[in-house]
Amino acid sequence: MDAVTRTIHAALLYEDGATLDSVVVVPLIGGCPPGQIRVATTFGGALAYDIYVLDDDEQYSSMPAYPYYATIPLTTEDLEKDF
Repeated sequence: MDAVTRTIHAALLYEDGATLDSVVVVPLIGGCPPGQIRVATTFGGALAYDIYVLDDDEQYSSMPAYPYYATIPLTTEDLEKDF
């Protein structure tokens, strides 16, 4: 943790939950890492977000792990229809 900026490095993991995808710097919220991280990506050529969810918010280290959860497209044509 950087005491001056109140940030922490977070490990983003691929879908297998064990392989490191990348490391990002995120802000601490109330002294804790965020429960979810969204990273801009593409989905079928359109803009989207990859969602990573905190693995264990009770016992995080200096670099908490965020396994991949889902990809959310930003266009309504890519969303499932629930009609």
